[in-house]
Amino acid sequence: MVDAYHGLYLKKTGSMKLLQRLFTAALLLLLLNGCQLIETKKDPEPVNENVLNKSRLLVAKGRYGEAIRLLDHARTRTDNKPNHTYDDELRNIRSQQKTLEEELTDQLLISNTSALKNQLPILTKLSQASPETPHYYQLLQETNKQLESMQQALSECAWRHFKRNNALAKDCLTIALSLRQDEADQNLMEHLLKEQKQHKKAVATQEKAVREQKWKQRIDKHLAEARQLTESGQLKDARKALKLVLKESPSNEAAKKMLSEVNGRLDKYIENLLLATSY
Repeated sequence: MVDAYHGLYLKKTGSMKLLQRLFTAALLLLLLNGCQLIETKKDPEPVNENVLNKSRLLVAKGRYGEAIRLLDHARTRTDNKPNHTYDDELRNIRSQQKTLEEELTDQLLISNTSALKNQLPILTKLSQASPETPHYYQLLQETNKQLESMQQALSECAWRHFKRNNALAKDCLTIALSLRQDEADQNLMEHLLKEQKQHKKAVATQEKAVREQKWKQRIDKHLAEARQLTESGQLKDARKALKLVLKESPSNEAAKKMLSEVNGRLDKYIENLLLATSY
């Protein structure tokens, strides 16, 4: 009986030890996994402002590819640490590069279409002057067909750029409409012309406001100088400053009043001098 209980006890204690070992192993595994998670969480790499400034300078010069390579190289040197500043800058530069590529490609389209369009009258005359030469007529037909395709591309160019580049969209439409009249394109052209007119008006208003602000600053400066000169007794210089004010602003009441006072003081000064010399 004792042997049976002893065997049961050994069996139970063996199971408990096994459970303890399993629990310990599971706890160690959990701790190790936690340590790995902590180790893989890395702080962002500090941003190199020189790299950003140099990349932006390259972009300003139109050297987008060099700017992208510079930022890519800087990003790969961060030991796989996250750096959202470089990523955002790269996205921005690639977006600018794509926009510029589209605009330059469309400018090339405008140039090529214009050159080909100018060949039409010459090819027409050649085909009429030498009907026995079918090459000229065939070339004329091919040119017309190519211009039809270019006209469609120019129309698409205008609709693609009209929200962000009024001038380019208008240039595309000008040639497209000269090749074929289209109601939608014509409506877009009217919209662009109206928008351009409003923009010019806004620019003119802004420039006028800047000129008036500078004019007011000059007036205020001359008035302040005249006031200071008057207080220090330099009446001739004060009168000169006030005359500058009235030259730019003839109806300036403050300048008129000050000039009258200065002239009065000068007249009084001269009168006193004459009285002094008469004795």
